[in-house]
Amino acid sequence: MLKINFDDYYRILLNDFEEQILNIHDKMEKLKNDSNQYLGWIDYITDNKEEITKAKVLGEKLRIYKKLVVVGIGGSFLGAKSFYDILKDRIDTQGCELVFIGNNISGNYLKQILEDLEKSDFAVNVISKSGGTLEPAIAFRMVKDLLEKKYGQEAKERLIVTTDPVSGNLRKLVGSTGYETLAIPGNVGGRYSIFTPVGLLPLAAAGIDVDELIAGVEAGKNDFDRRSTDNLAYQYALARQLAEAKGKYIEIYTAYDPTLSYYMEWLKQLYGESEGKDGKGIYPMSVINTRDLHSLGQFIQEGRQKHFETILWFEEDKKISFNSYENDFDSLNFLAGTSIDMINRKAMEGTRQAHKNGGIPNILIEVKELSAKSLGYLSYFFMKACGMTCYLLGVEPFNQPGVEEYKKEVKKLLKELN
Repeated sequence: MLKINFDDYYRILLNDFEEQILNIHDKMEKLKNDSNQYLGWIDYITDNKEEITKAKVLGEKLRIYKKLVVVGIGGSFLGAKSFYDILKDRIDTQGCELVFIGNNISGNYLKQILEDLEKSDFAVNVISKSGGTLEPAIAFRMVKDLLEKKYGQEAKERLIVTTDPVSGNLRKLVGSTGYETLAIPGNVGGRYSIFTPVGLLPLAAAGIDVDELIAGVEAGKNDFDRRSTDNLAYQYALARQLAEAKGKYIEIYTAYDPTLSYYMEWLKQLYGESEGKDGKGIYPMSVINTRDLHSLGQFIQEGRQKHFETILWFEEDKKISFNSYENDFDSLNFLAGTSIDMINRKAMEGTRQAHKNGGIPNILIEVKELSAKSLGYLSYFFMKACGMTCYLLGVEPFNQPGVEEYKKEVKKLLKELN
């Protein structure tokens, strides 16, 4: 399902790192059973089938509504948003339109969303472990008021709370109101939560096949939980470390389909929050080509060479092409009848070669198809690779102390508004 070309540039010396990689694998296997650690995502789909089924069933029930408002930020929305954007036009099942709020504090954005919801039939899924994060807390107050004003007693049936199973502001709210709830596992961090109810409920509501997604994760576990240097997730982690050792401090995630835009935002959170500590880490950025070849392409090709590329390519053929013109005014008749997806493939290959010629190393990750199953598989690959790459780097993968620092400073300034 997944093929990776690391290129000769990386010279992955697996034998030199075998002992270290296997020791880190053993460490993750040991820590995943510790409730005080954050590796619960590794075996979540095998250990929590009942909660997965509950999320799936609740999500499918929500399909009767026109829209589902998903309130969350960071890992509480990026995973679901990325899968939704990619798959919504690639599935036949009719589900809710997903509307994501609570990921910024733009008054204009909230106003426009709320005005639209006043004219729509909607339900709400609020997602927050603590219930106190500023952006989703503000949005939830406002959409909850609108829900109750519009639907009265029926509002309770249209609100599902995904939160910490034991504590937090939203857990207190549930205790006093009796809203339907789903649990965010205490040992799973937000950026690793896509395969928990955080992602599964809204995706099921949107009509996406959750069983297929989970099957992809299961296939990923079969391949990427292996204690071996043949494990592609561990090889990718090592390649990234070796790239950094060569002075490549920026990783450019590159895709050739605009629906992958938010998937790369999820990757940027996954690796940025996990790696960026103690003055270490590779800075993640992203481009959508061929669009960004006409803006950032010049810098990537000839600017300060501190970057390498990770190219995501999903094999598709939508059987769409253009016709030949008698006057051939743009000299493109030679491509008439050729699949647009094949032309896109050649654009990727040509750009990759041009970047290689310019001394920019790359990792090409090719996936056979673009489906819920392949996305589940690929995402588990990136999650396992992230844990390995952080431990190779010598940082803790599963916390984000820098995020808490900005929250503290913002809170100080907000108190001055009283």
